Amino acid sequence: MSNNLISISMKAILKVIPIMFAITAFSCGNKTKTSDATGETSAVSKSEEKAPADKKLPFEHGSYVEESNMMGMDLKKTVYFDKWGDWTATEDKSEITIMKGYTQKNNKLQIVKGTTHWDLDLDKKTGTTYESLALPAGMAAALGAAAGAAVGGKMMEGTEIKQLGDEDYLGYKCKKTQVKYAQMQMDVTTLSYGNLTMKMEGTMGKAPISTKITSIDLSAPPASIFEVPEGVQITKN
Repeated sequence: MSNNLISISMKAILKVIPIMFAITAFSCGNKTKTSDATGETSAVSKSEEKAPADKKLPFEHGSYVEESNMMGMDLKKTVYFDKWGDWTATEDKSEITIMKGYTQKNNKLQIVKGTTHWDLDLDKKTGTTYESLALPAGMAAALGAAAGAAVGGKMMEGTEIKQLGDEDYLGYKCKKTQVKYAQMQMDVTTLSYGNLTMKMEGTMGKAPISTKITSIDLSAPPASIFEVPEGVQITKN
């Protein structure tokens, strides 16, 4: 398989992901952190409870690792964030095998600070920067606007949403929701904590799809992760 076909497959995945999250984002609900194995609630849970509903993420700063399988491809990324998600830096150092003998290695970094984006290829030491539109506050509204999936708070026609109660995941009490979207033959179950989708499993057509956060670190990330590394040539789009 050629690199062009690999690139096309990746573009298809990246196009599908925001649409799925635009749909599932509406299942989010702010919950408090559950007690750990010792029976004591973590001290950071107090700040989590105070997280405003219009923030992009339920935590002020930190990082998380997310693993996904889309269209048979395993993806892994680390997301660093600050200012309740207004600043993010997403590391993609994955190896994607399309077919036996065909592998694409990524060493990319995407930085977002407010409305300014930088998409960087750290191996090639090149990147682009651009300004995005100021989207409505709140991850559900932002993703919906970005994907063209939600207008005026209404979901896409043909979408069915079923609330399945709460479920603990990584020590957080998450809202469990089943989402069906007939147009994409999608049937997924999500676990959401605040405006953060912690886990999603299901099918799209006949293909299984899944994404899950495997770890969360609420330590403040280094300031340097939100800056373009030296030596990277930037082109403005």
